[in-house]
Amino acid sequence: MKGFLFFSGGIAVPLAALITGIALWLKPPERNAFFGFRSKLSMSGDELWYAAQRHCGRLLTAVFAPLTVIAASVSAAALGMDSDGKFIAICVMTGVEVIALAAVNIAAERWLKRESERHG
Repeated sequence: MKGFLFFSGGIAVPLAALITGIALWLKPPERNAFFGFRSKLSMSGDELWYAAQRHCGRLLTAVFAPLTVIAASVSAAALGMDSDGKFIAICVMTGVEVIALAAVNIAAERWLKRESERHG
């Protein structure tokens, strides 16, 4: 049971990001106060909102599809490690996931800025 919880905990964040990415890409939500790629620019109009959701969804999917596989592999490998090894594996994967989320956010915002300038 502990192994299952460790493994599922290890893939929870990248899997959630992947599912969110697919949802945003395939069926962007209407502008709202809770869900989606929300920034001042993306909230400025429907055209930018929907474009931002689709683009951010594609980025999340492209980044987190392989990251989910990597996280699953690391979590499976860490099952055989002592507690120090597991702790290090969790810290490294968490760091990679945070950096990946930040990179997606920065890339999506830069793309959205270029799009808004292009469409005036």
